[in-house]
Amino acid sequence: MNFSYNRLEGPIPQGTQIQGQDTSSFADNPELCGAPLQETCGRKEKEEATKQEEDEAFSWIAVAIGYVPGVFCGLTIGHILFLCKPYWFVRIFHSFT
Repeated sequence: MNFSYNRLEGPIPQGTQIQGQDTSSFADNPELCGAPLQETCGRKEKEEATKQEEDEAFSWIAVAIGYVPGVFCGLTIGHILFLCKPYWFVRIFHSFT
């Protein structure tokens, strides 16, 4: 059987007749791995997991970059408003009592 040029991907099943085929039977299937090919399975999955971890770290950095200035600006504006117009805060908190 010839599996060439079929865009197959993933590991070749172990313990089957497919594994007994010559390596030329799997030509031009770059995503295929495992015996009888030289390409070992698992390396790409580790690379993908590492890339996903890097993406997650990047997203948390983006959250921190947005969160810290937001908190700082919010506290600064709140402080300025409290100093300039304290009766607004007194009126708001009196309505709760």
